[in-house]
Amino acid sequence: MKRTVLVVGLLAGCGGSGGGAGPDASVTTPSDNPARAVTATDLAFDLAGKTATATLTLAPSEKAGAGFESGDLVVTAVTDGSGAAIEFASAKTADSTPADVRSRLTLGVPASADPVTVTIAYKWANHESFTGISKDGYTFNWPYYCGNMFPCHSDPAEGTTFTLALANAPAGLVSVFPATIAQPAPAYQLAWTIGAYTELPLGTTTAGTTVSLFYRTGELAAATKGGAHLVAAFDWLERTIGPYGFGGKVGGASVPWPDGFAGGMEHHPFWHVAAGDFADENTQVHEAAHGWYGDGIRIGCWEDFVLSEGTVSYLAGRALDVVAPSVGAASWTEYARELRGVAGTDLTWPDSCGTVDVLKDNLYTNAPYMRGAFFYRAVALKVGADKLDAALHAFYVAKKGKSAHMADMLPTIQASTGFDATACAQAWLRSTTIPAPETPCD
Repeated sequence: MKRTVLVVGLLAGCGGSGGGAGPDASVTTPSDNPARAVTATDLAFDLAGKTATATLTLAPSEKAGAGFESGDLVVTAVTDGSGAAIEFASAKTADSTPADVRSRLTLGVPASADPVTVTIAYKWANHESFTGISKDGYTFNWPYYCGNMFPCHSDPAEGTTFTLALANAPAGLVSVFPATIAQPAPAYQLAWTIGAYTELPLGTTTAGTTVSLFYRTGELAAATKGGAHLVAAFDWLERTIGPYGFGGKVGGASVPWPDGFAGGMEHHPFWHVAAGDFADENTQVHEAAHGWYGDGIRIGCWEDFVLSEGTVSYLAGRALDVVAPSVGAASWTEYARELRGVAGTDLTWPDSCGTVDVLKDNLYTNAPYMRGAFFYRAVALKVGADKLDAALHAFYVAKKGKSAHMADMLPTIQASTGFDATACAQAWLRSTTIPAPETPCD
């Protein structure tokens, strides 16, 4: 995500879901089992009727039960792979408030040494303020509002594959979405946007990935400017960091976020960018680079936010330095300006895992983005940018399709470059004093 100039709202619809199966249902009582992972999520939405089905493949478990975040979804039926009814229950979680609806859907599924498939039929509601499916045709559920779209686990470390089908979209409009995400991805990665789009094909990378931008009426000039070096940057990422994992066609779509909302969101393979930033090359490359870090490698917990955003901010500047030096230089000038607005007390890399709320605990600021970018810049100035490229490649190859922690990056940098970046990371990512930009690590 290219950080938006906003405070993400917490508005969600009221209500909940609940129910049970008929007399021929399984006798297994619904129970939660948060550790039971979802390995595949197959979704089919009826946009006119506001109904959907989610077919979830659950990992084997020695413990019965399964549980998911379900927002204000109204579940109408749950069945197993044979079509037999499964008992279910839904209740608001302890931290739910009228403005922040979070519910848990629990299922009566048995323990199993094999994967278990369940199909959940439900009704859904529109949500604004970036908490689900907007009435304006786009979705946004980062960081933990996937339950307003489908039963899910919002833990950023958990990965699931996806298929997605949309029925009864408004006539005459274009739906931009991935039918398949075959590499495990975080729940917030899945999205769609529907509008009067025109596709601007930009070209094909050396690896054969086709790159496009999807613009709306009056935005051709913005798309042309924003995409001027996007193919070259994507090609550099593929050749330097590693093979892209989310399909052979990628691109950015202009989304009608409300006025005053800026930035973008890493909905690979078709990321979203606010209309006002669609012409910005750094924003386009930033969101593209999330195909490697943040999506291609998931973060282990929200405290590792800098592994996603700091790494990607650096990669956007680095890629543009190579393929369009004047644009790269302008990016780093802008980064330095944004860094000056970061408070030393803003969290960048908290020394914990699983205790920080990314929205509520002073983590969703420019600090992880800019302090993270300049940490890598300082390492590059110390060891050479090409050597740091090799370290980021090694990390990606080792962690692709998995979750990782920022702490894992430091030994990779040392192994690849011979430089111990621990003290530099402490100065840039954990100290309340912000080092001067454009200076090498000590």
